[in-house]
Amino acid sequence: MRLILAGESFDQMIDQAQHRAFHLETEDQYLAAAEADSLRAWLADPRTDPGGDWFAPWAAQVRATVARRVAVQRVRIVSEPHTDYTRYLLALAEHNRAAGEQIRYLPRARADPRDAVAEDFWMLDDATVAYSVFDGAGYWIGAAVTEDPVLVGTAADIRDRVWSKSIPYGDYVIRWQE
Repeated sequence: MRLILAGESFDQMIDQAQHRAFHLETEDQYLAAAEADSLRAWLADPRTDPGGDWFAPWAAQVRATVARRVAVQRVRIVSEPHTDYTRYLLALAEHNRAAGEQIRYLPRARADPRDAVAEDFWMLDDATVAYSVFDGAGYWIGAAVTEDPVLVGTAADIRDRVWSKSIPYGDYVIRWQE
């Protein structure tokens, strides 16, 4: 395994995907310095648009990746009832989707118990897995990257299970609001 730090080197890894970039999120709360102001504003007034300049680099990368005909997919395994942070991400997901990301939600109770506690990861082209690395305070700092066929196969199995069980963002929002 090799460590790739957040920022340019991680972005370059995403840029190298040829067919599919898949992200699994399993936590109900994340800490990210870039979104701190947006989250704080949204918590003060949930009618506030959580997007903005801070989100623009990711949106641009997704648009460029999708323009190369690479699918950018994300599944969030979430607890219900939602945490404030999950509600924030639901509001922000409209920006992910507008950039071209396919985003889905899987209620934790519907997930295979092994998948619900899996490590967050990115999977690129069925060949590379990048497991999220967090610092002691809980901030994402990069990824531990591997091409080990056993780990890649395990991640592919998780990806396929959660993708097939998850609910597309638009349908999930409707279901959640009912």
